[in-house]
Amino acid sequence: VHSGDVPLVPVAGFVVRVAGVRVGRGGSRWFLLDLRAVRSGDALVRREAPPLAAAEEQDRVIMLLNLLLLTTAKGEWCSGVRRSRDAIVWLGQRKHSSYDATHRNTLNASMASVARFYAKVRDADVLVWHEGDLTRADADALEGATTVRFCLLGAKTGWGKPAAQQGVQLVRKNRWSLGYLSMIRWYAVTCWDVLHALGYSWVMRFDDDSFLLSPVPYNVFEAMRTTSKVYGFRTLARECDRNFGAFVDEYVARHDVLAEQLLDDGTIFCEKFPKRCADGKPPTIRRTRYCEGPGRLGFYNNWFVTDVEFWRSPNASSFRRAFDDSALIFSHRCNDLIFQTALVRLLLPRAQWRRFADFSYLHHTVRDGAVRWGGLETGYDDPAADTTIAAYLAEWGDSEARECQVQLTLEDASLRRVAYVPHGQTRFRGAPPAAPFCNLRGVAPLW
Repeated sequence: VHSGDVPLVPVAGFVVRVAGVRVGRGGSRWFLLDLRAVRSGDALVRREAPPLAAAEEQDRVIMLLNLLLLTTAKGEWCSGVRRSRDAIVWLGQRKHSSYDATHRNTLNASMASVARFYAKVRDADVLVWHEGDLTRADADALEGATTVRFCLLGAKTGWGKPAAQQGVQLVRKNRWSLGYLSMIRWYAVTCWDVLHALGYSWVMRFDDDSFLLSPVPYNVFEAMRTTSKVYGFRTLARECDRNFGAFVDEYVARHDVLAEQLLDDGTIFCEKFPKRCADGKPPTIRRTRYCEGPGRLGFYNNWFVTDVEFWRSPNASSFRRAFDDSALIFSHRCNDLIFQTALVRLLLPRAQWRRFADFSYLHHTVRDGAVRWGGLETGYDDPAADTTIAAYLAEWGDSEARECQVQLTLEDASLRRVAYVPHGQTRFRGAPPAAPFCNLRGVAPLW
C-alpha cells in the first residue's frame, strides 16, 4: 500500500477490493495499492477467500489497510462523505477498556435499536468513531438505512492526552484506562471542533450500551430546532467530584456566567462531603467509588442532542479550555457528565433546555453479569411501557420499578408520568438511587 513513497504491506490468503474493483490477490506475492487513485470513503477492504488458520491475523491486516486508507487518502478522518448537517455518534470498541466487558459487545445492538425505533435516522449521518479495532462487520446494523461513516480517533481528532499532560498520572493509579479518560475528554472538550470541521451542526450521542426501546416517530434534530432548544437530554443522574466543584467555583469567580443559574445549590457540585471523605484517603470497597457525598444532579449524558455551535461559542470555548488545562480528567477522572452539566447550567438559559421523556430508553453498566449503575426509564408515549418494565425486571431483577413525574421544558410546567428501574447509590444515607434519578417525592422538575 503506498501513497507515492511506496511502503509495502504483505497480505496473504484473501482478495482485496477497493470501491468494488479487484486490485490484487494475496499469496506468496506482494501487491501494491496506490492510495492516490482511491477516494477516501470508497476504500473498503474485505476478505473474499475462505478463512485460513491465521484468520485473526488477516483481520488485523484488513484493519490496517482500512486505517491507512482512512488516514492517508486526502488526509480525511472518516470514510464516506457527509450528506447531512446532523450527526448521530457512537464511540465503539470491541472490549471496554475500563468496565467489565465479559458480556457481549453491544455496539451493534445499540445501533439496531435505532434502526428499529427511529425511522428518521435516514435524515442524519451516523458516525462510528474507533481506535482501529472495529470493522464494518462489528457495526453493520444501520447499513442501508442511512449514511454510516467510520471515523478514526487519534491526536488530530481530539483523542488522547494533551501534549502538555503526558506526565499527568491518576490519583487512583490503574483505576481508569487511558482510552476511557480519552473518551471523557472527547465528549467534554474536543469533539465539538472535530464535528464542526467535518461540517456537522448538530450531534446526537449514543453510548455503545444505550438502547431505544420504543418508537420515536419524529426527527429529534428538527424538534430541537423548531422549538429553539439547544441542549436535549433523556434523564438525570447524581454524580460529582469534589475537585471539580472547586474548579467550577474558581472559574465562576473569574468569568461572567448566568447568575440565575447558580441559585440552586450555591456551588454546583459537592460543596459538602460525608466525614469519611474529609481525610482524602481512598475509599474502601464498601464506600462510594468517587467520594461523591450526597451528589448533585447531572445530565445522564450517555444520550444527548445539542447544537455544536453552542459548544464553540466564546464563553463555552473558554470553559472547555480551562477544564482541559486543569488536567482534572487525567488526574481525577472528572468526567464529561459533570462537565457538560456545569457548562449548560452556567451558560445556557433553561428556556433552551429540553428533556425527552416520550420514548423508553435503557442505559446501564454491567459488571460480572450484574447491573451496577444506570437502568431503564419508560416513555410516557410508549403504549408497551408496562411490558417493557416487566421484561427488564425479568432479566435484571435485582431492583424495583418506581414512578416519577417529569417536566420537559421551562415553558411547560405540566408533569408527565414515567416509570424507571434504577441502579447505583451515592452511598449517602437516605439518598435515592443515583441513575436514572428521581427524588424521593417522585418529582423531577427541570431543576
